[in-house]
Amino acid sequence: MIAILLRALVIVAASAVAGLAINAARPGGIRFGSFEAPAVCDQAEAAGAPLELGPGDVATMCGAADVVVADARPASRFAEGHVAGAIHLPCDATGSVASEAIAHLDGKRTVVVYGETTEDAQPVAASLRRRTHGRDLRIAVLRGGFQAWNQAGQACASGPCDECKKEPTPTQTRPLGAGP
Repeated sequence: MIAILLRALVIVAASAVAGLAINAARPGGIRFGSFEAPAVCDQAEAAGAPLELGPGDVATMCGAADVVVADARPASRFAEGHVAGAIHLPCDATGSVASEAIAHLDGKRTVVVYGETTEDAQPVAASLRRRTHGRDLRIAVLRGGFQAWNQAGQACASGPCDECKKEPTPTQTRPLGAGP
């Protein structure tokens, strides 16, 4: 009886090893480990582009309890300057950063996404629309991106995002490039 169980165990173990080896060798094999969202946003995702809002429209919404502004630029650009109060949600966000950012959306009705340009924000907005499907959530894009916001003289802050920073840095609450 023990010999039969031992043979069965060897066969199961050998099969598992062979299966894992074949899976690893296949280009389309199943990846084991924790799930992470894709690290690249596809411009094709931007089909059916969301509503675009100008800097003045977004400025009137800032501070409302049911509105979130999300910066889709890389962490280094976010640290240089961002819309005051914006969360950081770059296109290459990992699963945990994206999940934390999406957690900020609970109870919100509007998300405004911006990048360097309008086009930079479109794929991130499309990805958010997919991830939040079924929620009563309006997703918009800041027309002209961060440059338009800054040129309009709207409030900006600087410093690394909460998820990115190692040490606290002071925050500015004036348009970038404005005097001291």
